[in-house]
Amino acid sequence: MRRIFHLIITTIVIVLMLGPIAGADQSASTPSQPAASGRKPAGQKTAAAAKKQEEQKLKPVVVTATKIEQPLAEIGTTITVVEDSQIEAQKIEKVQEVLRQVPGVQVTQTGSPGAETDVSIRGASASQTLVLLDGVEVNAGATGSFDFANLTTDNLDRIEVLRGAGGSLYGSQAIGGVVQLISPEGEGAPKASLVSEGGNHASSRQVGTFSGAEGNLGYSGALSYFSTEGYRHNNDSSDNLAGNIRLDYHLSDDTIIRGFARYFRSNVSLSNFSISNFPPIIDNPTAHQRSEFMLFNGAIEHHFGEQLVATANAFFVRDQIRINEVPFTAFMGSEVDRIPDEIRGGELNAVYTWSRRAESWAKGFRTLVGFDFKDRWVRDFGAFVFPGFPASTTVFTARRQEYAGYLEQEASFLNGHILATGGFRVDGNSDFGKEVSPSWSVSIPIDKISTTLRGSYSEGFRAPSFNELDFPGFGNPNLKAETSSEYDGGFTTRFGERASITTTYFSRRVHDLIVTVPCKTTPGSCAFGSEAGNAARVDVQGVEIVPQVTLIKGLTFGGHVTVLDETHKDAPLDFAKAFLTPPRPLRVAKHTASALLQYVRSETFLPNDRVTASVNYIFVGDRDDITPAGAIANHNAYHRVDAVVSYALGRPLNVVHNEEVFARVTNAIDRTYSEAFGFKAPPVTFLAGVKLDFE
Repeated sequence: MRRIFHLIITTIVIVLMLGPIAGADQSASTPSQPAASGRKPAGQKTAAAAKKQEEQKLKPVVVTATKIEQPLAEIGTTITVVEDSQIEAQKIEKVQEVLRQVPGVQVTQTGSPGAETDVSIRGASASQTLVLLDGVEVNAGATGSFDFANLTTDNLDRIEVLRGAGGSLYGSQAIGGVVQLISPEGEGAPKASLVSEGGNHASSRQVGTFSGAEGNLGYSGALSYFSTEGYRHNNDSSDNLAGNIRLDYHLSDDTIIRGFARYFRSNVSLSNFSISNFPPIIDNPTAHQRSEFMLFNGAIEHHFGEQLVATANAFFVRDQIRINEVPFTAFMGSEVDRIPDEIRGGELNAVYTWSRRAESWAKGFRTLVGFDFKDRWVRDFGAFVFPGFPASTTVFTARRQEYAGYLEQEASFLNGHILATGGFRVDGNSDFGKEVSPSWSVSIPIDKISTTLRGSYSEGFRAPSFNELDFPGFGNPNLKAETSSEYDGGFTTRFGERASITTTYFSRRVHDLIVTVPCKTTPGSCAFGSEAGNAARVDVQGVEIVPQVTLIKGLTFGGHVTVLDETHKDAPLDFAKAFLTPPRPLRVAKHTASALLQYVRSETFLPNDRVTASVNYIFVGDRDDITPAGAIANHNAYHRVDAVVSYALGRPLNVVHNEEVFARVTNAIDRTYSEAFGFKAPPVTFLAGVKLDFE
């Protein structure tokens, strides 16, 4: 009844917003694809386009919250945008390190560089966090999550993190929120940059980027390679080759064809691979993993006049993992895994802008309608030899189709004093049926006190992964989808241009959480003695506080504090009698915080030079985790300090437009800690390098 009530309310809100569409006036439309700009052919920039670009720099736009470009200040949901300039200032090479500084986000890396890395938003699990690369979903069908271990920051325009409120537009996996990486559209004269850096543990990184425009074609891309021997004495090396490219061809003033491609290949030594054995084997000398990821996405955008924009795209994603372990002195067993995971599909949506004329009652009214389809496929092959047991082989193949339609309405009332959005999504799934996910949000700017009030409500769900449904000896074909509802409210107050504070309260309820339970089938039919099952209701409440202040000219301070509080309903006092994993997320801290102190000064020693220095502090509090012996225990809090300093000469030398040297230190005070039990985090790591810009 509660879900039906909220669906009715959402439908009423949309109907009230829609009104009589026949009275809409002609107006300019707003593109609906990530980073779409609606610009003239590449290489041409009108005064209006230049003005628009300058406005966007002052007022960043986002697309993840509504699938329509919209100023960040007008969004009723909670979203953080990290732009390329901030990533560059801190010389961050991996996306996971950017996300550590985002409020409500926790990153867990299981050991050395290249090891599996999960991201949690507001206490949700990694499989409840949806990841998009230029609008394409990349969560694996086998596990439901995405491994951030090898995702680099090369050729990024910005990273958008939507916390909660994702289900009505994105469907499954968006219970906790959405992380989207957006590539820049190339424009202007051709330019390129080269970065070369090296440091301890025999670590090195080389990066080349390029962008520009030629006629109607805009392009941008990057190629990078990273390698390290790691910090353990044995079998800890890794390397990562990554590349991406974006092409935008302006076929006419009304039509743009876009193409995106991304590839990375990594080799990672797994010194902790056999940690679950009894007794545990900490230094595995033979286990090795190779990962290969590729994404191709083609899109076409067409403007039907000035009010209607339609976009269609088709994509293909393949993520394959290969693991090999051969016998060694301490362990005479072996393991071979081959897991290719694929997603193919497409999306069609249209945005109708009613009017932007100041005298029109429909100013600020926009309607989004869309349909998407995905075909998921996975094949899991595993061959195992464990001393004292017969050799075994596991092979299973799974496939399903997912289709959905969605509707969203934006509206502006009282001359822009109330900005509202309402919508819903209907998902169909060949495994478990249909789900309806409504949502609404409102933003109320109060200029007199420089404050914006925000509030939202959203529902979401997570379809069981292939492993949870089909993995031999563990999968449960009778699983229900997880369902959620979340309230979110807060405010942002600005104190002139020098300071601001954002405070947000949220409350999420998840039903039918999928956990590991003792087998309920006949003895012997459940090979692991456990299976996936639906458990109790979990409620998570929390507060996020995000201050920003300019202390003096060039010196800024920012950060966040996040506090989570979880309660568990309908669960037995001793969950071990009913569950083998608790009905709550593991490795999620109740208290997290970060702080960034950054100083930028120009013309310090020479005309046009620039000095940048920053210190970043990260704190993650106590959390529940699974020990190597399989028990649930409290994992101690940890904190980490990173620092970076750079100097840019700013003086052209022949074809070199700018020269920069930099140094970066991670875990600068050399803290000994682990983010997950049994996986020691890297000690102090430093890298120094040079960057050259060419124009």
